[in-house]
Amino acid sequence: MKKLISLILLAALAVLGLSGCGGGEAEAQKLSFAESASLDAIRALDGKRVTLTGYMATLSPLSGAYIYLMNLPYQSCPFCVPNTQQLANTMAVYAPEGSKFEYTDRPVRVTGRMELGDFTDEYGYGYNYRIVDAQCEAVDLSKLSEDYALYQSLAEDGVISDVNAMFDYLLFVCQWPEYQGSMTDESGNVTRYYLYAGDAENILKDDGPYGYAKQAAEDYFPGLIARVKAVGGDALSELTGILEDAQALEQYARAQLNEGQYAYDEAADRFTLNASEELTNRFYEVYGRFSQWLTRVEL
Repeated sequence: MKKLISLILLAALAVLGLSGCGGGEAEAQKLSFAESASLDAIRALDGKRVTLTGYMATLSPLSGAYIYLMNLPYQSCPFCVPNTQQLANTMAVYAPEGSKFEYTDRPVRVTGRMELGDFTDEYGYGYNYRIVDAQCEAVDLSKLSEDYALYQSLAEDGVISDVNAMFDYLLFVCQWPEYQGSMTDESGNVTRYYLYAGDAENILKDDGPYGYAKQAAEDYFPGLIARVKAVGGDALSELTGILEDAQALEQYARAQLNEGQYAYDEAADRFTLNASEELTNRFYEVYGRFSQWLTRVEL
């Protein structure tokens, strides 16, 4: 999935001190989030010093041993492709052995060594590359480009996190037969089963922490679109278009469920959607556009 580069700062970033972070080495290759989406580009940097500027994700471990560096502030979802471990506008950055990062909501520049491999961290996330032995320093964004200031306002509104949550919901309505439920008997034995159509309908009505009643409401998508327009108007028309297409897909997927457009395999005791392949492809097409849009923001 290609990720494009845009939004360049108009002025050089002035370096400030940051508690818990030391100064990075001067000679390091600048890396962008868009470039980090290409494994070929990353392979060429294996073992080399690189520098990357972004924000610490709020999900970064409290231990400070490593952080998830993202290109927008106040984000908590470094692995945002639903039901996968694919990196999304994120770089895992590890402090030197015996050191740690102190969390800050200010932008930081990290400088360290690119390392390729097969890594699984304490959250269970897996990835094939990371920055190690890294130092970080705060940067001054008092002189922002007009475009970047717009994207920062959008992030501060919190709507980007809500859009990420929307895609979790959209994946559910497009692939509900792939989800599993569970039952625990009196002896504590757990039985897992694939969802029935009635289970999916109940989840869409459930307003609890594991239900999607809020997202299934008629005003949900119009509300997201209105929030985006309130922040940026026509300047964010691409994101608005993505949300409109997501809404159209949600309506189509809901209609498939309501009209019984699915089949039951008695031997496997599970359902399949008649338009399963179409729904899956449409989901990843619209999510792919959002992922590309998201990673265009570069400090």
